Amino acid sequence: MAALLLLVVLAAFPVISALPHQVGAIRLAGVSLLWWFGGVIAPLLAAVIAVAWLPGSAPRSRPE
Repeated sequence: MAALLLLVVLAAFPVISALPHQVGAIRLAGVSLLWWFGGVIAPLLAAVIAVAWLPGSAPRSRPE
């Protein structure tokens, strides 16, 4: 499941660049959306996905 989510994050970059009206070229704080995604959002999202699916990272339920 984690590998699939990481592939989705990776596949989002060309999708953003192919959006109509050059949506990826819209600038936020002087930097285009494509750069925000590729330089900040995607790496952070990939790290969160990887850490969330580490072995033993699932919360344990308390026995009752």
